[in-house]
Amino acid sequence: MSVNNGLGEPRSGRGARRVALMLAALVVLVLPAPATANDARAPDSMTDRTNVVQEWNFDGTAVDDPPTVGTSRLTRGGDRLDAMVRIAGLQPGGVYTFWWVVVQDDGTFPDDIFVALGDSAVVGRSGRATARMSATVGQESITGFAPDGVNEITFAPLSDTVDSIVRIEIAYHGQSEDAGDDLDLWLNDFWTGEACPPTTPNPNPLQPHCPVWYAATHT
Repeated sequence: MSVNNGLGEPRSGRGARRVALMLAALVVLVLPAPATANDARAPDSMTDRTNVVQEWNFDGTAVDDPPTVGTSRLTRGGDRLDAMVRIAGLQPGGVYTFWWVVVQDDGTFPDDIFVALGDSAVVGRSGRATARMSATVGQESITGFAPDGVNEITFAPLSDTVDSIVRIEIAYHGQSEDAGDDLDLWLNDFWTGEACPPTTPNPNPLQPHCPVWYAATHT
């Protein structure tokens, strides 16, 4: 999951690719709430589907022609977001978290970026996972993310469910067998795990957190 700086031209073409690359540096979270993307919450709700793609290689380089690894269905209501994400090709036994990264207003980082946990999973032998996510207007972003160990990055609450760019980013934390007593931490933030800095340096300098290789972008 991932956000970064320099979120210019967020709407289409080169701008959308830029957002995809820059957002791939921030995974973040709020506690997941039970809801499904199937529910039309209001008569004016809007639903769209897009692909989950692999944006980054495991060595931290950008993928030139991102392959599709799953699907994301997003429902936008006047006061909430609901999503269902299906993805394949994950590491069996791996711990993954699914994040809301919502680019609002002018897309200024981090003042206009909502970041919150949507769901998490320990993946079974199939390598497949399904995430059900929801967020409501006024919900606060995750707290406690200080990539330099000192200065915390403060993200925005969710304020725009209609005109925002909605990214769903999927972070890998490591294998569940290595989590021990920290499994709950791995499932609830975006910086804790054997696959995450500082235990394992992320080869992608845009991601000072657990590696995010996969994402879906709803514009």
